[in-house]
Amino acid sequence: MICDAHVHIGYYLRIGCRQPYYYSPKRIEGILKRCGVSSYVVSSTCAQIKSISINEIVREAREIRHVAGSKAHIFFWLSGRLYDDDNNMQWLKSGMFDGIKLHNGETPWTTKRQADLRYILTKAKEMSLPVMIHSGEDEEHSPSRLAVFAREFSNVRFNFAHCRPMDEMAEIISSCPNVWTDTAYMPLSYFKRLCHYNWHNRLMFGTDLPVWQAHEDIGIQKRYSEYIATFKETGLESSSALAFSNFINPLDTIHDLA
Repeated sequence: MICDAHVHIGYYLRIGCRQPYYYSPKRIEGILKRCGVSSYVVSSTCAQIKSISINEIVREAREIRHVAGSKAHIFFWLSGRLYDDDNNMQWLKSGMFDGIKLHNGETPWTTKRQADLRYILTKAKEMSLPVMIHSGEDEEHSPSRLAVFAREFSNVRFNFAHCRPMDEMAEIISSCPNVWTDTAYMPLSYFKRLCHYNWHNRLMFGTDLPVWQAHEDIGIQKRYSEYIATFKETGLESSSALAFSNFINPLDTIHDLA
């Protein structure tokens, strides 16, 4: 069973297009369905487009729910702009969103906006919402920096997306029972390294679909199928599906997994 913890709809740069290309809910759901994906986490990159409002993002969420049903677990990509437009996070009342997505590269949540981040995480705790945060090689996005907030909010489930750097991420997973990670946009050659670590059933398969077309002239369904095939070779498919389920499920799973 393949569950993808990191998928996007919305606007992306695409080779050969002067303007960002729109990847619609119907297009993305079609690819996932043809590739046999049973469940996935999806967020909209429209949050990064200044002319697009919260109401439009909610409307798009209704569309993905219409075409995908319960397969789609919709995360609200909360940019600094959208937070400033609605710092009480009234969009949560729409009932469309199952989690929150944050990205330090787009808004400096863990440095200049820590008070806002703590408010967001308090809301997530109150509503039992999981939180995805971009992680990376540089200090600002490092798992160790993010772990400060994961330890402070120990009852919030976090996905430190992208599993990088891998050694550091494995250490954080080991010490923080409320932290998961995913394989989104991981080079295929790295997948075999995943088997060298104990991920405590908190490593999730993820792809970052459809990001490849921003950098490569390739069909996204072809590359997506390659991701699935390469991940299956690791033998981690079943444990990844369990990790996905426990990440999406209520908070009482956290301490059981520690």
